[in-house]
Amino acid sequence: MANRFTFKFLIPLVALVFFTSFSSLASAKIPKNVHTLNEYNFSTPPGLETQVGFWKKVYSKYTTEYAIIHDVKDLGIIYEAVYLGDKTISRRARDRKLKKVKNKYIKILRRLASKKNKSILTGEEKRVHDLVKGGFYRAAKNIRAQIGQKDRFERGIHRSGRYIKQIRKIFNDYDLPEQLSALPHVESSFHEGAYSSAGAAGIWQFTRGTGRMFMRVRYDVDERRDPIFSTYAAAKLLKSNFERLQSWPLAITAYNHGTQGMHRAKRKYGDNLVKIIKSYKSRTFGFASRNFYAEFLAALHVSRNAKKYFPNVSLAKPINQISFRFDDYVHISSVIKHFGMSRKEISKYNPSLRNPVISGQKRIPQGFVFKTPVGRVASLAPLYQKISNSEKFNRQIRSKYYTVRRGDTLSGLALRFGTSVRKLKQRNGIGRRNRIYVGKVLKLPGKKSRRSKNSFRAVKAKTSTKNKVASSNGSYKVRRHDNLTKIAKRFNTNTAKLARLNGIKNPNSLYPGQTLVVTEAVVVAEASNTIVDSVSAEPTKTKGKSKAAKNNFKSKKSSTISSAKKEKSNPILARKPDISPGVKIQLASMNAPKYRMNTNRPAFLPVTFKSEKQKESGMGEITVDFDETISHYAEWAELSIGQIRKVNKLRRSSRIPVHAKIKVPFTKTDTEKFEERRQEFHKAIQDDFFSNYNVSKLVVRKVKKGETLWEICNDNNFIPFWLLSSYNPEKDIHTLALGEPIVIPIITPIKNKDS
Repeated sequence: MANRFTFKFLIPLVALVFFTSFSSLASAKIPKNVHTLNEYNFSTPPGLETQVGFWKKVYSKYTTEYAIIHDVKDLGIIYEAVYLGDKTISRRARDRKLKKVKNKYIKILRRLASKKNKSILTGEEKRVHDLVKGGFYRAAKNIRAQIGQKDRFERGIHRSGRYIKQIRKIFNDYDLPEQLSALPHVESSFHEGAYSSAGAAGIWQFTRGTGRMFMRVRYDVDERRDPIFSTYAAAKLLKSNFERLQSWPLAITAYNHGTQGMHRAKRKYGDNLVKIIKSYKSRTFGFASRNFYAEFLAALHVSRNAKKYFPNVSLAKPINQISFRFDDYVHISSVIKHFGMSRKEISKYNPSLRNPVISGQKRIPQGFVFKTPVGRVASLAPLYQKISNSEKFNRQIRSKYYTVRRGDTLSGLALRFGTSVRKLKQRNGIGRRNRIYVGKVLKLPGKKSRRSKNSFRAVKAKTSTKNKVASSNGSYKVRRHDNLTKIAKRFNTNTAKLARLNGIKNPNSLYPGQTLVVTEAVVVAEASNTIVDSVSAEPTKTKGKSKAAKNNFKSKKSSTISSAKKEKSNPILARKPDISPGVKIQLASMNAPKYRMNTNRPAFLPVTFKSEKQKESGMGEITVDFDETISHYAEWAELSIGQIRKVNKLRRSSRIPVHAKIKVPFTKTDTEKFEERRQEFHKAIQDDFFSNYNVSKLVVRKVKKGETLWEICNDNNFIPFWLLSSYNPEKDIHTLALGEPIVIPIITPIKNKDS
């Protein structure tokens, strides 16, 4: 009876508990989606107060004329705020002053670490002792300088007025907290043209890889530069981060560190960001990632209280624009003519159009959303209709590049491609010396054209039979029934030399149309009073037979950059930067008269085919270059990522290291289009970099014990891996040996009044 009575009342009790539990789960789930995704309270979490307080000072107290000397781990330890000087003081002088102050505190901390009797400390030593309290030797290694940002932040608040209403509306449309609109203060101070040395661009500082997931990032258009296009992308990325991590502090940190990295940290330490910051160890989870959320909270606070910190600040007027989607490829000259806009205006209101489009080398692409300010015209549609069909195209202008080989000259290339030396120089920014080098990538003006018979006769007449000449540019196109022996006899050389110059392993692998380098000499003149310039191939008269002139005539290995003479020039530089004092230059290539980086770095290795069978099947092989991924190869070859993985037997988690060999099936496109797209990709990266940075200094030193490539590139501003490689062309920078000399370029941003 008792059991029956208990059972009778147990059923409704269990049902009640189940219903209550279910209701509580449901109610817990609803607030989590609403409260966390859309209305999260961005307050400072316990344990992060010191970091947030530090960044508030950076943003609201100290201008860029000051540097805060602090401990990299404990931001509560601030040794000193150093006045570096105003904008009239050179960067070098500021760096020297900063280095002197940092060294002062390093010495003090080391003395404190070695002193056993703390009662005999001097005034400054006692101040530092009471500030740090302990672990002095460790603290000496953790000294860092942070430049103040107050003036930049104030300018950022002013600039934010142009877009902030639109940004907040976009976030509302994506059901995201409006507070996220403060992130560009951290990333770029709302500077539209912001570009980091790591390749991040625009107000949201998207890298190329992440940007390609949400936007068009190409040679003609880079939507990262457009504040509104990139805001849509930022909303998608932030929402994706939150959906995966289910935490706004983690999702915001993932914006800097990456979603996968934060996912690993969450698996190990849970949702507590403060615990992750203190405990998570990763090579890439450095100072910037550890402090990113604290910076965001500080920026959010300062921007919300702008009038308190910047009493005279005002918001810029919002930019109101009308837009129209182009259905065709249209040249900028047609838009200038029919829209009544200048080239400068088109660039201003359409910042995602890259220089090749603005300069007219490329057309405005199909599908591009063109913008103009409200009030300029009532509607763009009627103006677009006025553009004639003859001015509308269904494809982009092809890029024409040529990679300089041994024996090439400007005059020979101009003749070969139906242009002039002057046009080649203008298009490629070549100076008075007419210097080109093996591996330099030249942009070709106009269309490639064949040489006429008359022009060929003119070249033949210029070069007498006494001169050892292969052709106007040292190359020969293989004809039917040719073999190495015939070609060697024709150009007075031997088969072994021909094979070496062209990397030929199988003498029977020649095919009609193949271009061979047939001589290392451009023109070896025998006339005693004529010197032939190795670049322009234009004769220069000399008054006598100087020793240098005789050596020039006798040299059989004269080339654009002679390997026999070990000509001391670095092809990737155009002005001589400062060499660190006291550093002995051990690399001959560093003693050149000119040292500024040229945007045309040595080209990547072209597509090769191991055999005739592979050539017929279209299975080519490439050598992986910097910044390239499987998705790039798939895009350039018009294939899927799965197809590239399959032919190379790669798993999803597989990484492709630089200089690795990758097979690419050319079944959907040819090698010429593939290499054109590949070249444009690298050109875009380098053009962007050198529009924003200079190489101001070179440091040549030995590789330290345990030093990694990552540490070398992050020693100052982030040095791109491709840039470091360009200054060390004969090294595999991924396999650096202890004590090996390495050339490190020190980069400085190009001054911009609005940056």
